[in-house]
Amino acid sequence: MPPYRLPMYRERPAVRCVNFLCAVLLTLVLVTGIIMFVLWLSLRPHRPRFFLNDFTIPNLNRQSGAVNLPVRFTVDEHNPNQKIGIRYDEIYGSVYYNDLLVASGPVYQPFYQPPKGDTPLQGELTASGPTPSDPAWQRFAGDAAAGSVGLRLLLNSTVRFQVKVWDSKVHHIKVECEFRLGGDGSLQQDYKNRQCTLYF
Repeated sequence: MPPYRLPMYRERPAVRCVNFLCAVLLTLVLVTGIIMFVLWLSLRPHRPRFFLNDFTIPNLNRQSGAVNLPVRFTVDEHNPNQKIGIRYDEIYGSVYYNDLLVASGPVYQPFYQPPKGDTPLQGELTASGPTPSDPAWQRFAGDAAAGSVGLRLLLNSTVRFQVKVWDSKVHHIKVECEFRLGGDGSLQQDYKNRQCTLYF
């Protein structure tokens, strides 16, 4: 009796062609995915950094209140991205003593920050308080007499990241700097060049 042999299976040319095309397509998808991931890593924007460089309110300890006193400050902005610029809209500033608004208003015009760039944001506002009639005045005057007044500076704006001709969507940012002034109204040395908190 002749030995039993299994019939040989031969793939049809059409099936082989479909399998080859599927393999090529999957390879292209994998390679494209890797390239897109590498590009995303290299072009992923990093958030800007802000440092409080200086802050002054001359004659802070006068007895007639802080109304109409000039409020001057410098916050250094740094773009850490190597290939991505940042386009800022107008920057609006507010200064608080606890929950009491001391001064507010626009402080910087729209500008473009190139990659790895630094810009000193110099702002000037006019104090609207506190006045001797405010409930917080006694605490404020006491802190000024003691030589340590705690304040908060808030900067608000919207930004877009820019890679050549491509702009990202608009992002709202809030920068918060907490610090203390001496009795003469100048920034205490411990807070000079301290990094501010960025809410993105």
